[in-house]
Amino acid sequence: MQIVVGLGNFPAAYHRTPHNIGRLAVEALARRWRLEWVEKKDVLDAAVREGRAVLVAPRSYMNTSGPAVLWARNRWKAPLEDVWVVCDDFTLPWGRLRIRRDGRSGGHNGLESVIQSLGSTAFPRLRVGVGPVPEGMDPKDFVLGKQPRERLEKLAEQAADALEAAMDEGLESAMNRFNAARK
Repeated sequence: MQIVVGLGNFPAAYHRTPHNIGRLAVEALARRWRLEWVEKKDVLDAAVREGRAVLVAPRSYMNTSGPAVLWARNRWKAPLEDVWVVCDDFTLPWGRLRIRRDGRSGGHNGLESVIQSLGSTAFPRLRVGVGPVPEGMDPKDFVLGKQPRERLEKLAEQAADALEAAMDEGLESAMNRFNAARK
């Protein structure tokens, strides 16, 4: 059973922002698989597809997501290589996907929180390109700025495609297929 965590900010005010694309991606998968979300101890929302995956959306701010990821890992007893994290990346162009087996945070505070809580960088992740940040604009203002719903939904669907491919075809195949492509 794999755990797929979509990072984002829980409060509804942030829902339509690039910073929430990880959460939007797991929500897209849940809709695709016709799963219901269930709140777990005020820590996270989870949607379970028996025998396949647990989709997780932390009930926290992005920068404090780590404890919820650790809670999910302990709850569903998953090895690190089966704990996927999905997040935004403003250094990648909009729509560019980057799947990695492991690695550092690259300055992403949400990933850094996960790394600190898990005590390791050895978990797969999908970075979803939401850049570039317009010249002269603070990256924080950019990733927390509202975007058209349709634009975010399309990007979330692309990310869901990559996650599903990684689960169905394996990590290497998904990396070969999605890391070079830009839709």
